[in-house]
Formats: sequence, C-alpha cells, structure tokens
Amino acid sequence: MNRRTLLRSTLVGAAATLVLASCSSETSLPDGTLGDPNNAQLTFWDNNAGPDRTPLYEELIRRFEAANPGIDIQYVGLPSDSAQQKYQTALAGGSAPDLGIVSTAYLAPLVAQDAVISLDDFMAASPQRDEYDAGILESARESGGGEHLFGLPYTSNNATLWYRADWFAEAGIEPPDTYDEFFEAAKDLTDKDDGRYGFTIRGGAGSIYPLLQYMFASTGIESVFEDGESTLNRPEMVDAIERFAALYDVATPTADVNNGFPQMVASFGGGSVAMMQHNLGSLSNHEKALGDKAGAVALPRNEDGKRTVMTDPFPSYTVFKSSKHQAAAWKFLEFMTSQESQAYWNERVGQIPVNKAARTAPEFESMPSVQAALAALDDPKTVLVTPPDYLPDFGKIVQVQMLGQWQKVLIGQLSAQDFADDFAEKLDRSMAKYVARQGK
Repeated sequence: MNRRTLLRSTLVGAAATLVLASCSSETSLPDGTLGDPNNAQLTFWDNNAGPDRTPLYEELIRRFEAANPGIDIQYVGLPSDSAQQKYQTALAGGSAPDLGIVSTAYLAPLVAQDAVISLDDFMAASPQRDEYDAGILESARESGGGEHLFGLPYTSNNATLWYRADWFAEAGIEPPDTYDEFFEAAKDLTDKDDGRYGFTIRGGAGSIYPLLQYMFASTGIESVFEDGESTLNRPEMVDAIERFAALYDVATPTADVNNGFPQMVASFGGGSVAMMQHNLGSLSNHEKALGDKAGAVALPRNEDGKRTVMTDPFPSYTVFKSSKHQAAAWKFLEFMTSQESQAYWNERVGQIPVNKAARTAPEFESMPSVQAALAALDDPKTVLVTPPDYLPDFGKIVQVQMLGQWQKVLIGQLSAQDFADDFAEKLDRSMAKYVARQGK
C-alpha cells in the first residue's frame, strides 16, 4: 500500500498587496453548523507555546477580537512535549477545548477517537478555499486517514541543513549539495583538539524523525511502504544508517548520544559544531546566536542527483466535536489562515505559509532558509515523501520505541541491520492493523 503523496508547493509569481484580513464579514458556513458565528467564547489550545510564538498568537487573537467583538478567545499555551497527553487527558475528562493546534504526528489517534470534526464542508464553503496550497491540504488529509480534512495546516516546516557560513568560508568549502560532500565537510571541519566538530547528530529525544528524513534523502527511496511492506530495511537504507552512525564521536560530540534539540542548537550557536539538521523553525535561535554566520541549504541530494524530502510533521488547526461553537471556531480559523495572518506568523518564525498569496511578502526574500526550502519544493525533480502519520501508533513507534534502539546503534551495541529490521517490522505490523481496521 503506497500512501505517498507527491506534495508540490506552488510559488506565487505575481506581486500581491497584503491587506488586513478582517473576519467581521459574514462567513459562509455549511448547513447544520453548531453555534452562532458572531457570538461565542472559544477555548483555543496551542500545542507549542513559548516566548517566541505565544506573543504571535496573542497579537493575532487581539486583531481577531477587535474585528469580532462578539467572540472571545481564551488562549491556553501547552508545552510541546506534553501537548498530546494533555489533549488525551482532556478528552477522557470531557473537557476538550473548542479548537486547538495538533501536529500531524498525533492527528490520527484523534480521528480514530472521533474527537475532531471534518473540515471539508467548511472548506468548500469558504471564500478562501482557492488560496490554500492544494498539495499541503492533500498531505493533511493523508495524515488523518486519507479521505477527509480533519486539520487545517497553517505552516510548512521543511528539514534544513544549517551550517556555519564563516567556518565554510574559512576552509574554502562550499555548503554541501550532495551527501558525499556533506560527509566530506563533516570530516574536514572537525578539529577535536580545538573543540570543533563537523556535525551534531541527534541521539536524544526527537531523533528518529530527522533520522528518517536523512535516510530517504540519502537513498532516494520514494515511499515508506511499497506493495504493503516497509522500505526501511532495504540494503541501501541499512548502508545509509551505518554511514550516518559512523559520524558519532568521530565528527560529532560524544554527548550527542543523549542530545535533543536544545543541546544541538546550543552546540551550533555556541561555536562547537559546523552543521546541524533541523527544520525551518530554528531560524530565530540561529539568528540570535550567530546572525548572518548561520547559513541554510535544503537537505543534500543523493548519489543519483535526486533530492528526496520527507515532509516534516506540520501543525494544523482542528475543531473538536464536543464544541458547541463550531461556527465561530471556523471563523477564527479562516482569519488565522488568511493572507495577512499567514504572512505575519510565518515571517516571524521563518516558515512557509500554506496560504499561497502570503508567500509574496517581501520579508521572505531575505530568509535564505525559506528560499532554499521553496526552491527545493519548486524543483520538478524533487520527490516528496509523506510519512505514515495516518497509522495511529506511528507516533509511538517514532517517538518512543525506536529511540533507545538508535542510541544503541550510535554506541555500537546494535547493528544497523538489526535496527532497520526492527523498525520495518514495527511499521509492517502497524500497517496490518490499520488495514484490518479499515476493512471493518
């Protein structure tokens, strides 16, 4: 079973003038929508609250409430590492919010629980329906099971190779465009006596997803499943894992086996590593620490010259089935995904708007990371791989079950072949359960 969607983001070539998107006008709604679209008190949960992003939501909420005085938005910020559990706890206790931000990595379990509503009818009635990137919406549908749109994406956050532009310039090395160049640069820029390393490899929390992105990028394999079986233990995948793991403690810090994002970004910004793989969302961290010394390129091409990109989990707005104010909730979501709101939010976090017209904002032209991601997506030779987020236990496999196994690979206690076989077997079992449930 091949669940891959070839997601192709379309750049908007014509200039557009950003105007304030006011949602005080009437919103087109499907028949039978619950609640008054102009009067409600809504509880809105953010799954990744923090000092960089919470103020952005607060500002957009202020704008929305000013245009819609009958609607009050109660913002609740959740830590990203506990957001999924908090949603589940709220559902079990009958206290789910009206709407919230949910990652595609854990959207499928909410769909399986019948906890969120389909947004297809709302989208069909919306005057903004043609402004959204159709490919990203299709990927969102796949994340929820393939048939309906249960989450409305508002940003695309592609995997990126960040590099120390000043170190590369000093060494006379161009940023890597192929994986051979990447491994050579990691070796050449390592000087352990000087406390410098060519790369920081993620071994701690959150390490499996970027490992998968590397595996598909370096091999050029185009799907997680082919003919109903996982591709993760193919010989070329095993070779890729071995080559990547061999960087550990040679061209990377020893502490990387336990390091997650905070430690990686500290090493990169603190001047001890030359390259790190992370998505576009870390732009603000690098700008604060390094300014223009931080460069960015898309993940390198494989040996065949092909660029293969596994899409990053992206956040989506969802409306919970228990909400009695679904009309007002959709009105808020239309505002949050309007051209003005999309440009405001994505400019400030350095990510790609889902609203295509918002991409013409001039601020994006000065962001090399965003331009590199857009150029890769716009390249007709780029192949995009959609992860199987529709599998209800995919998140647990990636976030929990394979983490310790990857650490064993890094320290030489588990072979790449055994790791890949275990990973593939878990995904095959998950797919078999999913197919059986679909047949009921």
